[in-house]
Amino acid sequence: MSSGQSSPDLRENFNPCIKVFLLKILAVFVLFCLPACAVNPVTGKTELMFVSEAEEIEMGRQAAPSLNWSYGGEFHDPELKAYLEGIVKKLWENSERPYLPLKFSVQNTSVPNAFALPGYVAITRGLLAELQNEAQFVAVMGHEVGHVMARHSAKRMTQLQLQQLGLIIGGVVLSESKQRDLILGIGAVSSSLLLLKYSREQELQSDRLGVRYMAALGYDPYEAMNAHEQLQVAVDNYLQRQGVKSQKGSLLEAILSTHPRHEIRLEEIRQMIKELPPYKITGDGKGRERFLRKTRRLREVNKAYFVYDKAVRLYEENRLDEAEKTLKKAISMNASQSPFYNLYGMIKLKLSRYDEAEGYFKKALNIDSRYQPAIYGQGLVFLNRKQYRQAIDEFKKSLKLYPSHPGSVFGTGKSYFKLKMHSKAIPYLRQFAFQSPRHPEVHGMLGISYEAVGNIRSAIREYELQVKVAPNTELGRYSKKRLEVLRRIQGQFYRSFRF
Repeated sequence: MSSGQSSPDLRENFNPCIKVFLLKILAVFVLFCLPACAVNPVTGKTELMFVSEAEEIEMGRQAAPSLNWSYGGEFHDPELKAYLEGIVKKLWENSERPYLPLKFSVQNTSVPNAFALPGYVAITRGLLAELQNEAQFVAVMGHEVGHVMARHSAKRMTQLQLQQLGLIIGGVVLSESKQRDLILGIGAVSSSLLLLKYSREQELQSDRLGVRYMAALGYDPYEAMNAHEQLQVAVDNYLQRQGVKSQKGSLLEAILSTHPRHEIRLEEIRQMIKELPPYKITGDGKGRERFLRKTRRLREVNKAYFVYDKAVRLYEENRLDEAEKTLKKAISMNASQSPFYNLYGMIKLKLSRYDEAEGYFKKALNIDSRYQPAIYGQGLVFLNRKQYRQAIDEFKKSLKLYPSHPGSVFGTGKSYFKLKMHSKAIPYLRQFAFQSPRHPEVHGMLGISYEAVGNIRSAIREYELQVKVAPNTELGRYSKKRLEVLRRIQGQFYRSFRF
């Protein structure tokens, strides 16, 4: 019997036992978890909920740093933040769960958006710059606060756990080749876990809560309709600046895809306002002059970011000379923005001018010593110089600020790999493989690392994934050769074990 036949025979005798065992465990999981119910603080109704309030808060606490940096980090303007945070605190105090922790942030990205997690509420620079008054800001934030108070994130997590249960059950009974496909697919889904879309019903419930909070605080609730108009304007303006004619397949599609169609939503909000209990508007209910005065600096800085965003697009298209010229214009408009110098560093990095790149990353950090992208950039400089220990130090600093940053995770793992410190490389490479399962190198590196520490079974799995993902690269060809050797060794071992 050949080695290629003996190994499947062993699996055929062994796998059914594992499958039965795992299915029993899953059955117990279903029996104990399905009865988990909680009273929704908004509706007062009992609903299926696997996530406790304490777990919900912890989820928000853990997710906030990564979510913060995935939206550009914080826009630094202490006076503006104090003003806006004071408004958000009033919303929070008049909500259904005012005892929850709260952190507010303006995110430094031109993408017009706002979002909330338990304990964390944010609006982007791009959307804030388009709003016309304080009431519209309250409408946007009230909507996001509504998502938190109605436990929409916890409900999404519960639904996801049910879906994952189904995937696990399906994975148990799949063939090994299909299990590999599942491994490649599940990481990409799970890595965007916290940005899953809300349902249409949840969006409308948050609209209803938002107008209720507005009225309770003395704002004109009809400004909620104008806020939605401004969101549409902000999205259209952003797409136009990006040179995008359609929302299809874009990040902006995710912002609007679960929201009811614009005209229908405005009419539904109008009806919600009519159904409100009696309310009293304070002053004109809008707060336009105060809002425009407090946000003046942000709106001026935002104009420089229009130019910077164009430079980013040119950089991504590898039109580096044009990107550099455009970036100089942005800096001439505002020379105190860390992202501008960081992009300069990335341009020099692409040109392999590592000393110049390092200089620009340092300039970014002189403005903001905790600017994570520049710390990551310094790690890339050291990695390209083959100064792997210094690279590890920088990547780990980056991960303290942005714990799930894929580039820093991979950079740390690759640096350990280059140092042949395979046992230390494996956890980082494994995490990155889960985040980016179709990366052209990571599975081959993992295969080599597992083989180096004597974990042949895992090495074979990773080599197989490398061959599946990128068979024609140097690592792909190496993985194919190692698979032939290891399978032959494995077959010999199984034959000696059986006989």
